[in-house]
Amino acid sequence: MELILILIIVIVLILFLKNAADHKSLTYIGDEQISIKEYCIIDIRDYISASHSPYPGSENIPLSYLSRELKERMDCEKNILLITDDKRGAKMAAKIIRKKWKSSIYYIKSA
Repeated sequence: MELILILIIVIVLILFLKNAADHKSLTYIGDEQISIKEYCIIDIRDYISASHSPYPGSENIPLSYLSRELKERMDCEKNILLITDDKRGAKMAAKIIRKKWKSSIYYIKSA
């Protein structure tokens, strides 16, 4: 019984630390003024959404193509700004990006 209690505590602690790390490395920007020079801007929305409401200075790489494109051609020494439809997509993209870069990752939701 004590072993089960210890395992439950360890699992909860691991989940808490993982969630805290994800939250720390992905920050919502909101309505702040954004300088294009400070960020590498990646639009992770699909091609249709990105073409209907393009974000200035961004490169459209849909989330499903992101890991392949990062391996082939992307290189960024600045902070990264993700343009997304939802936070779940931004979290997935941040996880992919963190494997290659240690930059801070921010996101905004598209209009």
